[in-house]
Amino acid sequence: MRHAFLLAIAVLFGAVGHARAAEQVEPGFFFTSSGLVSFTAIALLPQPNGDQTLVFAWPFQSGVCNDVVCIGIDRWNASGARIGSTRLKSTALDTIAAATVDSRGRIIVVGRYQGAGSNGGEFGVVRFKADGSDDTSLAGDGNTYVDFGGGGSNFDNPLAVAVDADDNILVAGSAERASPGDSDFAVARLRASDGSLDTSFSSDGKNLVFFDLGPDSRLDQAYAVTVRNDGKIVLGGTALDSVIARRRPVMAQLNKDGSLDTGFCNTNCNFNAGYSGVNTGKRVYYFGTLTSHTDEILDVDVASNNDIVIAGATYAEDGSTRRAAIARFTGAGVQTSERLEVGFDSNARFTGVRFADGSGTRVIAVGDIGAGPNLFLAQRFTASLSPDTTYGYTFFCLPDASGLCFAGAGEFGDFGPNAAGKLHLDARGRPLFAGTFVRSSDSGRGSLVSVRISNISGPLPDRIFRNGLQ
Repeated sequence: MRHAFLLAIAVLFGAVGHARAAEQVEPGFFFTSSGLVSFTAIALLPQPNGDQTLVFAWPFQSGVCNDVVCIGIDRWNASGARIGSTRLKSTALDTIAAATVDSRGRIIVVGRYQGAGSNGGEFGVVRFKADGSDDTSLAGDGNTYVDFGGGGSNFDNPLAVAVDADDNILVAGSAERASPGDSDFAVARLRASDGSLDTSFSSDGKNLVFFDLGPDSRLDQAYAVTVRNDGKIVLGGTALDSVIARRRPVMAQLNKDGSLDTGFCNTNCNFNAGYSGVNTGKRVYYFGTLTSHTDEILDVDVASNNDIVIAGATYAEDGSTRRAAIARFTGAGVQTSERLEVGFDSNARFTGVRFADGSGTRVIAVGDIGAGPNLFLAQRFTASLSPDTTYGYTFFCLPDASGLCFAGAGEFGDFGPNAAGKLHLDARGRPLFAGTFVRSSDSGRGSLVSVRISNISGPLPDRIFRNGLQ
């Protein structure tokens, strides 16, 4: 099933000042912070004891962060009370890309490490204990690096991280190959015990997946990774078709040992944009109608029945407009539903998505919309990806002149641009969201917002904490 849907402003945001008995931003857990430099929110993570941990990027600040970027960590308890002060960690990373948490509450952060010699970049992995202190059980000092050595300048770029049922760490992104303008999906699995490469995965702990849609500039990039209950790994990202100079959304599914899952898109898949030769463990997709436009997958999740949901954005052919996009697939890679959201000012995208229950009857996505963009968005869908109109009929705005509103809010915009982070769910099924916004009174710096949204449906133990944590 394929269809586009323009969600009316009155439905998405509700009437200003009109609140109903539905999920809404919790006033007791709505925090903003800023500093002398421009911060970037990465993720608000749940802890097994109910605490929440914000991971953010803190750029170079003389005498404070003397690297290109440092890892910032803020913590709150379940009631929203601040725990301690901000932890700042120097790690020699060039970027801070993604973060997650394992069943013991350990915080895993990934980013690009500037490799030595001819290595242009490596996957950097940093693990903290639940209290934000260094976890020296990982590689002796809490830091480790992965070099794929694929050729060229060996520029490897991590963009996503997940953990499996054993708390092993999956890091995904891209790795440069020997041919100029060629990069592949890259994924590595590290042992939970010590951070070493897991040699039961693709014999050396690393694997490359190629799509190569065009004759040159074969740029394949994984932006998202998740793990099924049976240990299979789902990757989502983009691949460039140099013939039309556009990026297509692509997916791959790997067996637990790192090999391609031949049952995924076996022989062929629907809505494959004509790339019928890309199958048997991989597939190409397109959002909306089949034209020469660019799409992107920014997040992916799986339900307990192995259904897959992807979220991202689709662009007009001339790039002038952007719509938020979400699609659902069976575990075999067959598309079953899709939804496109125009948002405000023809600019919207989803950056995070989660199945909210084990059977996948509810799906929650977050992102940013509007001119700039200058608004954040949280939206819930039914199993068929129809908008759940009972969700988010309230608003909550920052108590300052910026007028920033979040998650089903009235249309009040800050200066922008805003950048939404990923979405996580806590043990009670409550969405946790972090984003970066720019105050109209301080246009030169990014500020942080951390939000918890209520969940009137209650705990969902069949899905949440299936491995201790979502």
